Amino acid sequence: MFVPNTTSRPPADMLMPQTEQLIITIATQIPFIVFFFLGLRNLAIHHDPKALLFGLGGCLASAFEPVVDVLGFCFFPREGSWIAFEMLGRPIPVFVPATYGWFVGGMGYWFYNVFQDRKTTAKDVPVLWFKAFVINLVLEYPPLYLGIYTYYGYQPLVIGAFPLWFPAVNAASPIVAGTILNLITPHLKGKMNFTIVTTVATAYALTNAAFGAPA
Repeated sequence: MFVPNTTSRPPADMLMPQTEQLIITIATQIPFIVFFFLGLRNLAIHHDPKALLFGLGGCLASAFEPVVDVLGFCFFPREGSWIAFEMLGRPIPVFVPATYGWFVGGMGYWFYNVFQDRKTTAKDVPVLWFKAFVINLVLEYPPLYLGIYTYYGYQPLVIGAFPLWFPAVNAASPIVAGTILNLITPHLKGKMNFTIVTTVATAYALTNAAFGAPA
């Protein structure tokens, strides 16, 4: 959030710690590997590609990370970083795409299956959001404290250097993806299943635009 007369510039002298980067890279890939093999199993046994496509959609959603970082004042250091890609002058580390794969994609798949259950009601949605919120806290606090990235400038609702409006928005993203795809399930046949990839990715962008756009 930009506020005049406050620091709204990222810490350019920040360095990526190497040992900590390795730890976070390994730790964040494990859930994606588990989800990826779940997707392969579903495809091989049930001929259902949805889990894999949700995961791919989550990975694709990471393309929006630089936009979110610029507008939300989040910063990954360049020096020492193992860079997967860069856009808008923001280097994105290698662990980010797969992390999106299991958080945005994997949790979107989880919520999609919950919404497919006829026993699910509107009362369950806040519970799902809270679960995603807590998972995002567990995901983000360790790398923050290890110096993998930082938030800067004016940030509301900061607890332990983490602006809690970020996980509030992040938790909504897989719910939006799961909801949209649940509504169009009758059309998800054959090649139309590939719309899952773009729907999951754009659901992340739409959620951030709707709930996280700076004032």
